[in-house]
Amino acid sequence: MSWKVSLTLYQRRREGKKQLLDYLVGEIPKHRGLMVIGITGVETSVVQSARKALKGKATIRVVKNTVLSKAIDKTSLPEEVKSALKTRLSAENAVVFSDDSVFSLAAELLRFKRNAYIKPNRSTPVDVIVPAGVTPLQPGPLTDSLTALGIPFEVKKNLVYIKKDTLVVKKGERVNARIAELLRALDIAPLTSSFELKLALEDGLYIPGEKLNVDLSSFIRDLSSAHTSALTLSVNLGIPVAEAMPLIVAQAARNALALGVEAGYLSAETLPLVLLRGISAAKALSELVKV
Repeated sequence: MSWKVSLTLYQRRREGKKQLLDYLVGEIPKHRGLMVIGITGVETSVVQSARKALKGKATIRVVKNTVLSKAIDKTSLPEEVKSALKTRLSAENAVVFSDDSVFSLAAELLRFKRNAYIKPNRSTPVDVIVPAGVTPLQPGPLTDSLTALGIPFEVKKNLVYIKKDTLVVKKGERVNARIAELLRALDIAPLTSSFELKLALEDGLYIPGEKLNVDLSSFIRDLSSAHTSALTLSVNLGIPVAEAMPLIVAQAARNALALGVEAGYLSAETLPLVLLRGISAAKALSELVKV
């Protein structure tokens, strides 16, 4: 009986993988953008919140790396792009399909983050400090843990106070079950549960994850500055592009007017300025004669 159950489970899993593969192969060419995000350590609630918020804009699907790798192989992407994509597939991932810009999508995904507790027997990427002050603890087994860890405390009116900030786990060290339980009881969640931007494809262009985390406001400022510089250069060099033409014509008109005034050429536009220039010159000459 047990082998039949195992066989049935195997067949179901195999069929599930095939359905996922077919889904991925069908979806990859349908969308302008594809993104792979790391979800290792990300709480399920964070993934669900992202799905809900991006509904209608993007689809998030948790995938096995082997299945996604096979789906990539079945696409018509260039071999170098396929290779670059597959080298980034490690740990737990989800794939995101969207027709929006992957950069704006990345900015939205990075907003989904929460503080997270450290799980037992995991190493911590940060120093873990128990801060001074009142705690939600009651005298009992957990205060015994405070004593065992060398965390100075005192009890006042049945409230437990930590006397000073105390480092309990250094960055890179493993957090044992006792410390993990204590940190949760103290509501100390030093980790950040957030997506890792691994890679993206936009209109067939491969973009590594580290290029996706763009400060959009800074990017817009830089883009505006670059546009202004390019426009100024076009005007100064007289390059007849659409944006520069009104400014080039205006500058040429000013230069022509200045030249006409300097040469004493009379026209409807230059006459008032030539007269003013003549009057100024006459006044200056008059002052010299008086002297």
